Amino acid sequence: MLSQLLRRHTVGRARFKKWEWSVNRGFRTGALGTVSIDALDEIRDHVLQALEHYVSRDGTTSIYRMHSVARDTRVQTWHVLVRHVDGYSTPIALRPATAAVSLVDLMQLQLFPKLSSETRFNVYGLRAIDARQLATGPSRALLPPDIGLIRNADAIILDFTTRPFDPVELSRVCDVAKQIAEQLAKTAQRQTPAR
Repeated sequence: MLSQLLRRHTVGRARFKKWEWSVNRGFRTGALGTVSIDALDEIRDHVLQALEHYVSRDGTTSIYRMHSVARDTRVQTWHVLVRHVDGYSTPIALRPATAAVSLVDLMQLQLFPKLSSETRFNVYGLRAIDARQLATGPSRALLPPDIGLIRNADAIILDFTTRPFDPVELSRVCDVAKQIAEQLAKTAQRQTPAR
């Protein structure tokens, strides 16, 4: 018993901290292996594989530490939060302007330079009207400059790859996702015509 406790608080400390965080925040361990996320179906040339996966008890939020494996066997590690929201969206994204790589780079999206900022975010999408809504909406103000946002299908995806995959950052990114989801819900209510 003593050896197990010592291992938990020394060698396995990081894993134990994440397990403790998941229990306290209402998450459980999710499935590992190949990942299929509807909101990332534009990523066709890479296979996504979950290395760590946490799912909220209500099933609305998933957090992944995953690899993308390209056809030329290049491997990239990503830290991603997926939160399901009401309403449907075509693919649109805010890519951190200073990030060397972003999950947005794997998607087949068009850059909208007039909507982009050199210091914060580049705006990507398939349609200019959707990209403009994202660029002028509240999500951009709520997002830290090193976290990318993808809005597609019925989900928002936060790419926090530049941050550590630890309990402090997991809590922060969950809070950011919650705020963005609440703002999207308020915006949708305002746009719904009264009967």
